Amino acid sequence: MLDTINLERKGVPAAVIGHDKLFATTGKGMARAQGYPSLSFAMFRYSHSEWGGAATDDELRARAAILAPQVERILLGDA
Repeated sequence: MLDTINLERKGVPAAVIGHDKLFATTGKGMARAQGYPSLSFAMFRYSHSEWGGAATDDELRARAAILAPQVERILLGDA
């Protein structure tokens, strides 16, 4: 998160990627504390079943398919 904010401060487009529960709490708070309250996040839904063990290749592909368009919008400034 802080790496993304620091890159943005230097004019380098960057995107934060993670699960929704992280950003609903820590992520938004850190962004506000660093002076970036409107920082956009590429998020996927948190799932207890996936975090009980390693995600399968199919789960990772599905997650990437959800995240890729979000990251594209953030990096191109359309978020």
